[in-house]
Amino acid sequence: MALAPRNVDRWAARLLYVGMCGMVLWAGSELINHSIEVKFYKDYLWKWEVAGRRYQAKQAPWPVFTGNNHAQYMRGLVRRMKEHGIYPPLSNTKEPYTFIIDRIWHEEERIFVLVLPEAMVVYGMSPRTYRVTDRRVDGSVNLKSGEFRGKPSKDGSTIIGRWGL
Repeated sequence: MALAPRNVDRWAARLLYVGMCGMVLWAGSELINHSIEVKFYKDYLWKWEVAGRRYQAKQAPWPVFTGNNHAQYMRGLVRRMKEHGIYPPLSNTKEPYTFIIDRIWHEEERIFVLVLPEAMVVYGMSPRTYRVTDRRVDGSVNLKSGEFRGKPSKDGSTIIGRWGL
């Protein structure tokens, strides 16, 4: 049984429209994801780097970091920064040193920022977030070189970034 030319045209048009709708949906979600990545870098991570450098320049005393008191250390650092007139960037969570990246079609990322006197350490970054951040900081992506370096975390699915101050 042969299809009528009119029916073939209808099915071809439907297929074309569904394909175009799919492309628009994909492009729109990628555009939104890109804006989330840019917001994370420009409005959060970069501002933490600036706050760390400003605090370092004031030669204010840093809290004691023992290696296993990450949140306690950052609470103390945020308090000391505010005492010296340095305000950390706003976060989308309750604590200024944590941030959640929630892209469309991707798993949610919980980022933790640890600012030390010599570097800023960023925990919980996906490989995609690391690539975007490294490209913005260094101009290219490389785990082992540049101002922003990274290493795979123990869980194997995230990367720990280190940005020297």
